Amino acid sequence: MRLSEKRSYLELKSDILKDTAFSKDTAISFKMKKSPWKSVLYSAIVPGLGQLYNETYWKVPVVAVVGGYLGYVVLHNNSKFKDYRDSYAASVTPQNPSGDLNLKSYREFYRDQRDQFILYFGLFYMINLVDAYVDAHLYDFEVGEKMTLSPLRNGNLFNLKVRL
Repeated sequence: MRLSEKRSYLELKSDILKDTAFSKDTAISFKMKKSPWKSVLYSAIVPGLGQLYNETYWKVPVVAVVGGYLGYVVLHNNSKFKDYRDSYAASVTPQNPSGDLNLKSYREFYRDQRDQFILYFGLFYMINLVDAYVDAHLYDFEVGEKMTLSPLRNGNLFNLKVRL
């Protein structure tokens, strides 16, 4: 490229950049009111705190009850597992090296239940974090009367109106 061609190319490029929609007077800036990652952090520390931050107050008791139930079941099954583990270990003697097989099956059952509910609690925890993140993103989403859905109106099964 020669110098004159290079200069005309740079002038053209600067003219194009001046003519874009990125000028400060025409750009619309949008700032979210709620930070999604702050909401996730709050929910990671205490499940339900992100929902409280996002002002979806009805979700807080749901998260508390479900999380409390799953936590209780994990602790209960772990306690039962330890009891049957100790009982089975005590039933193993030199005369009976296989021990009480009923105690062994109960031990295995409660261990499986504990592990299964730990998995459920982990899934619940992840869903709680995802819900807090999505809820913070949708906090600024405006729901107005521009769209209505009315079943069985005017003889139609569904009637959808969008007002612009």
